[in-house]
Amino acid sequence: MNNNKIRNNESYSQLREQINAADSVRKLARILSFFGIKNKNLNEVLDQVPDFKKQLEHLSSLPDEFNQYFSELGWIAHESMNTDLMEKAVDLAESGDVSAAEDELTEYFCSDKIDWLLHQFKGIPEFNIRFDLLKSAFEDTKSERYHSCIPILLMIIDGTVNDIDRNKGFFTESTDLSAWDSIAGHSSGLSKIRDILNQTRKKTTTETLRLPYRNGILHGRDLGYANKVVAAKCWAILIAIKDWVKAIKDGKKNPPPPKEKKSFREEIKSLSEALNEYSESKKRNEEISKQVEQWSPRSIQIGVDVPFSGEISDFQELTPEREAVQFLHFWKTKNYGGIAKQIHRFSKKELVISTEAGKLRGILSDKQLIDFSIKEIDDKSPAISEVTIHLNYSLNLRVMSKDITLRFICQGKDGRVGIFGDPHSKWEFIDHVLYTLDFE
Repeated sequence: MNNNKIRNNESYSQLREQINAADSVRKLARILSFFGIKNKNLNEVLDQVPDFKKQLEHLSSLPDEFNQYFSELGWIAHESMNTDLMEKAVDLAESGDVSAAEDELTEYFCSDKIDWLLHQFKGIPEFNIRFDLLKSAFEDTKSERYHSCIPILLMIIDGTVNDIDRNKGFFTESTDLSAWDSIAGHSSGLSKIRDILNQTRKKTTTETLRLPYRNGILHGRDLGYANKVVAAKCWAILIAIKDWVKAIKDGKKNPPPPKEKKSFREEIKSLSEALNEYSESKKRNEEISKQVEQWSPRSIQIGVDVPFSGEISDFQELTPEREAVQFLHFWKTKNYGGIAKQIHRFSKKELVISTEAGKLRGILSDKQLIDFSIKEIDDKSPAISEVTIHLNYSLNLRVMSKDITLRFICQGKDGRVGIFGDPHSKWEFIDHVLYTLDFE
């Protein structure tokens, strides 16, 4: 893995092998067509091969190109990094304007554009326990309180890896930050960044930093650390660590045993399925792009367009507010399994309803919902909406009144992001708000 490039990761290599095999079949199909032997459906699939091949080579090479230009500067490619952002940064670097590229990266990682990524931390226990600190660091970042957010982010970076790697933090030289078939966990990724940021800083200096040197900042020697560039690089590294942790939890710490070689017939079948999936994905993405362009947030007047309260049937189907009322009904009737199915999961692990219901019972069983009133519905994007609700509930014989905001994500088919109104999608909420019900 150390001598390889990211473009040679297993997932890319497998696709490349399939595409090369498809290209051979495509050329053979052309020869057969010349002799009148045709299969229209097969030819339609094979006609997509050159486009697919071109896109794969571009996308698989992009992380290597990005790391080549930017890893020494404190940025690395990772699975969650926006592809358009990587492309723009590489294009600027190739044109000789690395400074402008860094400006683009800095603006992105210090903006609301990473808000949706933050909620992915909730699905990882080692981050979840630090989520309040993460939120504080994000608010400090947006408010330009860099003196505050940077030390917090460095502590979260070190502490989370410590929990994952059993008492060895991110900045410990012996910590293994690799992962098989991973972009963030590649040898040109987190391991390289760690070595750059772990430099010994023995001299007190007031010069403006452009790299988040852990030792210099946390030991009080690099006094010029509090700026937007350093904050942005801390966020980028933290998100890359999240991608590495996800790879580890998905069983990618080490390579799996070699797979049995497929027969030619099996390869063709697998290839056909991959190309069909690519074709469907392309059509789906085009359709989603159209829907996103046409989307605009609803202007909702509570009590007129949507009732303040009521039964589930009083609310329009396929809306986040109906799902919110469904949650409240489940809570009132102690249907914890029903709530478990409504919660958005950032992990791909199979959901065990009985286990999740048990966790929710531990959170909600001592709280009895009395009544509720919807206060606000805020459509943030085609796939994200927030419903603010005023609750009255009893907790240990004491009546509590509290406003909560349920953040809903539209979940599409097969784990894809959904779009508002899609009949094949459902609204799921992020459960961190449930942990606040014990407090005023």
